[in-house]
Amino acid sequence: MTFKNFFSEQARKPSGLFGRLVMASIFDLGNVVVNDLMQEHLSIKEDDRILEIGSGTGKLINDLAGAAVNGYVEGIDLSETMVALAQKKNKQHIASGKVNIRQGDFGNTIYNDNSFDKVCSANTIYFWPAADVYIEKTYRILKPGGKLVLAFEDKKQLEKRSLNTDVFRFYEQTEVKSLLGAGGFGENINIFSRQVKRNRFHCAVAVK
Repeated sequence: MTFKNFFSEQARKPSGLFGRLVMASIFDLGNVVVNDLMQEHLSIKEDDRILEIGSGTGKLINDLAGAAVNGYVEGIDLSETMVALAQKKNKQHIASGKVNIRQGDFGNTIYNDNSFDKVCSANTIYFWPAADVYIEKTYRILKPGGKLVLAFEDKKQLEKRSLNTDVFRFYEQTEVKSLLGAGGFGENINIFSRQVKRNRFHCAVAVK
């Protein structure tokens, strides 16, 4: 396996020592901008029920749990390695019943309809095997008036990196907006962008 393929697979589903040490650091550093952007547009209320798809090391989960002081935060991630790190980072919140983090594929996991006020995800849409199905599911599990906040990097900058396009699927802003519209969100969609030096990040906000 080439390093390009190895790194791309690790980005999708970190594992082993490389996942625990290298990818965890990359995620925590690389997601600072998109996590800040998501938090800004999530507009967390103290009693919100929130789901993060692809919760990684659990850093954002911890921040969200601090903001939703009387709420509940759940995370799901493909990687057992990431889930273990996230559970350790959120140990106190988990013990109090405020946070739950599980390993699994969001697409195959059962959630009740109308059960979350907010759903968010950063840099995971690239790996969704059927993005339309995932988006339809987020729409179903959101409460009326609930919000999906989806962060992703600019397609042009991702294309400059050595990434396996059999693993990654790059999206234009217009493509994400179309997927969200077709997934049930209609016209209730906005995309906000942030430029940091030479890098550009996007955050799609859709309301049910």
